[in-house]
Amino acid sequence: MKKKFTTTLDDKLIKRLKIDAVENNTTVADILEHLIRQYLLEENAK
Repeated sequence: MKKKFTTTLDDKLIKRLKIDAVENNTTVADILEHLIRQYLLEENAK
């Protein structure tokens, strides 16, 4: 189950994420979820 999560990021970073998402036919949420999962896997491996 997915839940809505709100945070604050630099406005230029948000703009770049949105552009990248459109160019790659995905969503900002999917990009962030992928990156967070990678981060957590790496942290657990330590």
